[in-house]
Amino acid sequence: MPAYRKFLLGLAAALVAGWISHGPLGRGEAFVGELEARAGEVLRKAEVAGVQVRFERDPLSRQAILSGPADDFQREGQGLFPGINDRIRGVPGVAGLRWEETACCAEGR
Repeated sequence: MPAYRKFLLGLAAALVAGWISHGPLGRGEAFVGELEARAGEVLRKAEVAGVQVRFERDPLSRQAILSGPADDFQREGQGLFPGINDRIRGVPGVAGLRWEETACCAEGR
């Protein structure tokens, strides 16, 4: 069997194994759920009322989506005081974040 066929066969097997693990077996959903729990705990420790974090489930994403009433200082921090953005980015596994503007917060900014 030529080398390129062996490579393609191995690649296909790896892709199928990854898809089965993260799809039908639910490991991807469990991982994102764990990320959401850890990010939620970080927010509780930050003690900023009304701010929530979630992660997309369809398709699965490691990007945190934050919403709620937080001003620039709470979001970005200052100097040695980290803001919500830095705290969420510090959660292992989080790939990035974005703020979802709500009606209450979009007018005041």
